[in-house]
Amino acid sequence: MKQATIFYATRSVFKKEELSIISAATEFKHADGRMMKIGELIDFRLSQVPTDEPLEIDLEAMVRHKARSAYQRLLAPCIVEHAGIVLDAHLDAGYPGGLTQPMWDALTPEEFLTRTGSRGEGAIARAVIGYCDGMSIRTFSGETHGTIANEARGSRSFYWDVVFCPDGQGGRTYAEIAEEKDGGLAAKLLISQSAKAISSFASFLSSQTSEGLFDLG
Repeated sequence: MKQATIFYATRSVFKKEELSIISAATEFKHADGRMMKIGELIDFRLSQVPTDEPLEIDLEAMVRHKARSAYQRLLAPCIVEHAGIVLDAHLDAGYPGGLTQPMWDALTPEEFLTRTGSRGEGAIARAVIGYCDGMSIRTFSGETHGTIANEARGSRSFYWDVVFCPDGQGGRTYAEIAEEKDGGLAAKLLISQSAKAISSFASFLSSQTSEGLFDLG
């Protein structure tokens, strides 16, 4: 099976390693019913092309705008991604959603917890991928349920991963899981909202028949 070449527009310093792990380890359901590894279908090529990123609570609205701007610069099939926390108490509004990152950048972890009043509260880590092929934009979501920690734990280079505790992981934060020896980052990524969103995208892509469109050599 020929791989589909998809550009991934991102400026994240972590994304190259993360995509390598996800491509090799995360499975998706092919349109023909088979379970396959994502890397068998998709050849991700990272690009640091700048994208327009409007300030939106709605992650999907933000991602649609980002995907359109990425394609305008790359002129090739591409995806973008944005993730955030959605508090159970504000599920209908999707808050803070797309505002998670700017709030996190402006506040210390302790201030974030205090101002959102979210210590110990249920939450969802949500990632939305936007895919643009020049003709349309489609979005794919992934979610991981968990709770917000009472205090930040783990390396702060992982951003809000230091306050999100995924269900079924003994109360550890994403950051603590990723820091563990012997495959900690892989263990975190396998349960992450990002891997789930990419898996959903891969399932969609496997159903498309015009493979030549993605063959960029």
